[in-house]
Amino acid sequence: MKTTILKLSSLALLVALAAGCVDDGEQGPVGPQGVQGPAGQDGADGQDGADGADGQDGDDGNNGQSGNLAVYTVSITNLTYGQPFSPASVVAHEPGYYAFVPGEPASVALEMLAEGGNASGLIDEATQSVEFLDAQQGAGTPPRSIGSETTLVVPTLDTDNLRVSVLTMLVDTNDAFTGLNAMDISNMEVGDQKAFMTVSWDSGTEANLETADTMPGPAAGAAGGGGASAGFSAVRDDVVDAVHVHRGVVTNENVSDPSREGLATSVLNESDRWDNPTAKIVVTRTR
Repeated sequence: MKTTILKLSSLALLVALAAGCVDDGEQGPVGPQGVQGPAGQDGADGQDGADGADGQDGDDGNNGQSGNLAVYTVSITNLTYGQPFSPASVVAHEPGYYAFVPGEPASVALEMLAEGGNASGLIDEATQSVEFLDAQQGAGTPPRSIGSETTLVVPTLDTDNLRVSVLTMLVDTNDAFTGLNAMDISNMEVGDQKAFMTVSWDSGTEANLETADTMPGPAAGAAGGGGASAGFSAVRDDVVDAVHVHRGVVTNENVSDPSREGLATSVLNESDRWDNPTAKIVVTRTR
């Protein structure tokens, strides 16, 4: 009985020793990658971000500073007894721009206004200048009346060296006009007014014949002429091709009296005469 137990114990010992002496086998190759699984579902949308802060006001284009604006109104009072004023060219600008120079030939744009009452050329001419700030065309002004206001808007930083030019035709003439030429309106405070009395000018571009076929106004129209066809002409036939102070119309009054002035071909009468000043122009700063 003892002998049997011993044999079994020895056998177990040998098996254990044999197992400890066996080497591990080499690791086998990595198997191929499996098939890609399906894509996951999109996640939920995130919440909207908060609104951004308001941006600053843009810079003003004329001077590179903040865009604060000053506002001016311009009114024209017609002081004549019977001369209508054409729609005016009203321009705000810096020093350096002039609508005309006394003693020098008129520009074509001024000729268009002085002969035909067309302000568009002067406004275009001013707009193209480097000194330009703002321009508007005002309404016409009947005799002995105050015209409607025209509004100009300029950057506040330009108000310390500001000029205004206002030109309008005396319609029952060949080429007379009145107004302001680069008048200084610098440093006006809100509520300030400046009033200017103006004389009449002759553009020197058209002879002062005062006939129905050479003037555009109602006096010529009543005589069977006038209108657009009697306005601007590119031909310059005045004695002096230069802007100068107008001497006034001659009219047909006293034409039969050799001792007095009179023009037989004129369609104008005493009511078409005027004295200087021709107009009162008021500039008001409203903002």
